[in-house]
Amino acid sequence: MRAGLELRRYRHVHVAAIREVLLDVHDEVYAGVDDPLAPREAFSKFVDSWSSKDGFACVVGYDQGEPVGYAYGAPLSGATTWWERVTPPLPGMLASETGTRTFALSELMVRGPWRGTGASRQIHDELVRERPEERVTLLVHKDHLKVRALYERWGYRTVGETVPFEGAPELCAMLLDRRD
Repeated sequence: MRAGLELRRYRHVHVAAIREVLLDVHDEVYAGVDDPLAPREAFSKFVDSWSSKDGFACVVGYDQGEPVGYAYGAPLSGATTWWERVTPPLPGMLASETGTRTFALSELMVRGPWRGTGASRQIHDELVRERPEERVTLLVHKDHLKVRALYERWGYRTVGETVPFEGAPELCAMLLDRRD
């Protein structure tokens, strides 16, 4: 793990103060990536949508005052469509949501100079450390085998594949049970 990383927690009320940091880090991480969801304008809609959700939480890691990366998400509501397009279809109890059962990790990204330093794990762990939900879910590009393997080392398991909305790539739905 990287020593000296300062982890700051944010909620919905702080978004105005950190929105540009989130977008700037995203722009650097996704520079030159050929993905219709990568441009700042497209990504800003995701930031705005997620940060408006009840229970939104974000952790930004800083190294000597410089943003290293961040993670954010929110609990899945009882009316979520998160699991609807997952194939194979999940058993009813696995896909059942109450609004307090599952925290959805929407984004986790770390700038190039800090990759491979343990920063992503520190940021992730700080984000979910105080969460009351019994499990965490995330979606990862199906073709990003190294990233999937990283999440598996952290205890996540793949429960299916999905294309959650038109224009999205094929993603793997992963789940981390926190009751263990």
